[in-house]
Amino acid sequence: MQLTKARSVPLATLLAAEAMNVLDATITQVAGPAIHADLGGPASAIQWFGAAYTLPFAVLLITGGRLGDLLGRRRVFLSGVAVFALASLCCALAPGTDVLIGARAVQGIAAALVIPQTFGLIKVLFSGPALAAALGWNGPVVGLSAVSGPLLGALLTDLVSWRAAFLVNVPISIVVLMAGRLLPEDRAEHPVRLDVPGTVLVSLGIGLVV
Repeated sequence: MQLTKARSVPLATLLAAEAMNVLDATITQVAGPAIHADLGGPASAIQWFGAAYTLPFAVLLITGGRLGDLLGRRRVFLSGVAVFALASLCCALAPGTDVLIGARAVQGIAAALVIPQTFGLIKVLFSGPALAAALGWNGPVVGLSAVSGPLLGALLTDLVSWRAAFLVNVPISIVVLMAGRLLPEDRAEHPVRLDVPGTVLVSLGIGLVV
């Protein structure tokens, strides 16, 4: 079913943010050695360029979804995109490996706020066959983004600098934030609370698995 123009722009906004977050999960896989050669530090830092992102991303996904239920999905989504943009800028300007790894961890936390909200907001924007069509775009976007991450990181590193692989997130985030006004606000219909003990246990369990 064809998506209406009025709702295709908000959908594109959500998918752009989602693609950006998924891309950054794999963007250092090829660029890692070049980053290490420039910044120095122990060889183990190459692994942490990626793990520092994926670990908090995976651990905090459930918490990110609950915060959207509690505080509003649009608000949490835009807050996550804003933090992601600032963290990406810090990655691009990082003077050393410690700063880069710390900024990557903040990126992962921000992505955990953004990704759960995309599903919730899509369900608010669409219903029936249009919802199925909108969700149908999600799989290809996530898959292509994950595959394209190493390729884009390698290309930008070769043509410009490894710093460009992070700096490119800033203009994309700005466009998403500007288009975010078209997104509806939504939260859980019934009062919810953040289960702190449960969150800690789930985070520890997922963290150990990852």
